Amino acid sequence: MDVRESLSYQHQQILRYIELRAQWEGRITANHIVENFNISRDSASKLIKRYNATLPNNLSYDASAKGHTPTEKFKPEYSTGSLEEYIYSFIQTDLPENQTGFVLHDTFPMRQFGRALQPEIVRPILYSINNKRKIDIAYRSMSSPEIEGRIISPHSLIHDGMRWHVRARCEKNQGYRDFVISRISEVVDDEGPAEYGVEEDERWNTWITLTIQPDIRLSRIKQQVVAQDYSMTENKDDRYQCEYRIRAAFAIYALKHLGLDRLREKAEAQQIMLTPECQSDIEKYTS
Repeated sequence: MDVRESLSYQHQQILRYIELRAQWEGRITANHIVENFNISRDSASKLIKRYNATLPNNLSYDASAKGHTPTEKFKPEYSTGSLEEYIYSFIQTDLPENQTGFVLHDTFPMRQFGRALQPEIVRPILYSINNKRKIDIAYRSMSSPEIEGRIISPHSLIHDGMRWHVRARCEKNQGYRDFVISRISEVVDDEGPAEYGVEEDERWNTWITLTIQPDIRLSRIKQQVVAQDYSMTENKDDRYQCEYRIRAAFAIYALKHLGLDRLREKAEAQQIMLTPECQSDIEKYTS
């Protein structure tokens, strides 16, 4: 019999929480459970013991960390073990300005094509976000395929619908960049308190409006089909339009998802386009 069948729904959720927090933050304590589920410390401790009794190879007590940490044999049982599940389950992401550092730009989820992430890489990134620290990472990109060190000050995680990024200020470039997490091979060291945070990230704090309309090459009746598909409304000039309000830092991702990163030869393939006014307004954020 599946051991979970004998557990209440709340207890299953707590055991799932134990697993996800240990996996992605590197430590779980009774206090974490007390604070998140409003149960007694004694009950929280018993549930950690129950988890360890059921899955003895997953966690071990670390006296220096004052909590239970994942072992090398850790294998998720009560969860999928994905970063998405951890963040969606326990982090508030519905507010424009939140204190967690996690932001999901996931309007067009395509998780089945996602890249595998290593908890050993994500944990120090999460720690640096929550504690405003600088970290030294080993990174490679298409422009610099050889592994090189970068000192960054992370402030948010972003999911663009395909990949996870960490938004951070890069000391090499003296500016804010998105680093693909699956391209980070190692978090080398903690470099101390971050001098720059989310407050100085201009594109992050700038909100822009994407205004789209049916491709003007389409016939009027085909434009009506597109307008219905995107819930566009007709303006005073008899043009169908709709708007999306996004952070300027997300502009490139949004255009890719909408298929507006390039012009297609056939109007039926293009279907939508930015209004000329919008194209002009956002140009500096898409180059």
